Amino acid sequence: MVVRSTIYSDIIFDSELEILQVIWKQKPTDSVFVDTYLHGLNFVQEVKPIQYYCTDLTQSGPLDREQEEWLNNFFYGKLHETLKAEVFVAVVFSDEHFKAIVTNYTATKLANLYDFLHFNYFTEKQEAYFWLESVKKGQDAILFPAFQYK
Repeated sequence: MVVRSTIYSDIIFDSELEILQVIWKQKPTDSVFVDTYLHGLNFVQEVKPIQYYCTDLTQSGPLDREQEEWLNNFFYGKLHETLKAEVFVAVVFSDEHFKAIVTNYTATKLANLYDFLHFNYFTEKQEAYFWLESVKKGQDAILFPAFQYK
C-alpha cells in the first residue's frame, strides 16, 4: 500500500509483513525530510502501529548531520511515545556508502539513549527484509542470543 509518493520519496506499507518502508529517490531538503518522517509518524499514530521499518538510502546517499540530529532529538522520542514498544529498523545503503560508514564509524552520545531502537545495516533490500522477518518471528540473535556469558 502506497502511503505517500513524492519526487523525493515513497512511503510504502507492506501489510503482509507489517513493514513500513521509506524509499528515498533523491537527496531531500531538510524540510522535505522532516515532512516525510512526520507523514510516516502520522500513519503509525492514526492508521497502524508499526514496529518494523526499512529505510532505503541507496539512491539518496547519506543523511545530513542536521537530519540525523532531528531524528535523534525529536523523531525517535515521538515514535517511542506513540508505540511504547521496541522498534526494528533496517537501513539499506549503496555499497560505497556502506563501506564509508564501516571505515569511518564513531559512536554518538545518543547511540545508547534509545534502547528501544534496534538498527541493522544492509546493502541489499532483500537481506534487510529477511532480517526484519526473522526479528518478527523471534529468531534473531538480538532477541535470543545463542550464547550467553555469565
